[in-house]
Amino acid sequence: MSWNLIRKTVSDRWRSTAIYAGAISAYLLMTAAIFPTFQKISGIQDVINKYPKDLLKFFGVQNFDITSFNSYLVVEFLGVIWVVIAAAYIIAFARNMVSGELHDGTLELLLAQPIERWKVLTSEGLVLLGGIIGLVVVTVVSIFAWGAAFGLKITYSGYANFIPIGVALFAAIAGYSIFFSAVFSDPRHSAMAAAGLTLVFYLVHFGGAYSKFFEKVDWFGIFHYYDPLKVLNSGTVPVKSVLLLLAFAVVGFAAALWVFQRRDITTT
Repeated sequence: MSWNLIRKTVSDRWRSTAIYAGAISAYLLMTAAIFPTFQKISGIQDVINKYPKDLLKFFGVQNFDITSFNSYLVVEFLGVIWVVIAAAYIIAFARNMVSGELHDGTLELLLAQPIERWKVLTSEGLVLLGGIIGLVVVTVVSIFAWGAAFGLKITYSGYANFIPIGVALFAAIAGYSIFFSAVFSDPRHSAMAAAGLTLVFYLVHFGGAYSKFFEKVDWFGIFHYYDPLKVLNSGTVPVKSVLLLLAFAVVGFAAALWVFQRRDITTT
């Protein structure tokens, strides 16, 4: 690792990270403030009970319980929206690690310094991992804070144990996002590839409710191992799922290192 590069990357990215963290906290404030009123809507549980089970699965729940803040939060935030926000942050960060620097003409200048390529990628990847952990921790701390402010019943152990699976999921997205950044010269292409693969993983996961084929294919996707409501309700860390998602991250990052080490950056 290069501590000088780590400091530079932190200096360049802390503002965007703070903006994403603030947006997450603000959204959770709105969600927590609405929940007490949402609970009191007459007949809302009957309406939700008529929803197709497969549609609820799209939002990350199998059965929606109007009395449960966990169910409500997964549907309103943790199931889809939170993933979209964090994925946007990760993909934007990763696209600049190689393809963005190459497109801007700054990568050759960086590599002209006495620093190995693997140290460049590892140093920036470490900062990205720190940003991911920060976003997940901000999410959980905001839930604790806003839940207490509005007198909501919070399963503290459930949310604390949610942190590892959240970090592992986003690390998996980061792994293949960095790989695409190392493969493509155009940062737009690397971002589109990472966003497209994330969407494919999610659609295959959703399609598993309708098709045996997609149900089997889903085993090779990251969202098969992400079940936020189960973690929140059980209050236990899904160790196997965490390890498999981290394996996604390691494979993606290792592939990115392999490509970057052998890439001729003088041709685009």
